[in-house]
Parts: sequence; structure tokens; C-alpha cells
Amino acid sequence: MNPADLLNNPQLQNISPEKLALLMNLAQNNSPKETPQEMAESLKNASETAQKQGINFSSNEREMIVEVLKQNMSPQEQKKVDLLMQMMKNMKR
Repeated sequence: MNPADLLNNPQLQNISPEKLALLMNLAQNNSPKETPQEMAESLKNASETAQKQGINFSSNEREMIVEVLKQNMSPQEQKKVDLLMQMMKNMKR
């Protein structure tokens, strides 16, 4: 994802500067050809980095971030991400 897309995305206008900086780093380090599994691994790593820095994302913020990251994916890839996210939610229960 192009980091400029994050800055211009209206869904992310009210996110804290610290969280936005983490997202910008995530966007810069990810390939547009990243598979849904690779995206999940990147999100997990970013989450661990955020926790180490004392930054926590709410469930709504996480869902919003995934939606933003999915925007440049094909419909088939988006479905894979949705299935993967659902599996992750079920595993946390």
C-alpha cells in the first residue's frame, strides 16, 4: 500500500499520530503483492511492536486498518483476508 493513501484516507483522520506512524511504517514495508497470510503476519508483527511501545489499537481501529489495507486487493484476496480475520477472531474465543 502506498503510505500516502493512509494519510489521505478519511477513515484514518482521527487516529493518533503514534498509531498513524506505525501504520505508515507497515505500509512502507509491505509489498502490494503480499498474500493475505503475509498481511496477517505483518499485522501481527506491527501489533507486537505497538505493544512494546505502549500503543494499543481498539478492535474498531484494527477492523478499520484491515479494511484500509484490503482496498488495493482483488475481490478474491479480500475474501481470503475476511476468512483469515474470522478465523483469528474465533481462535481468541
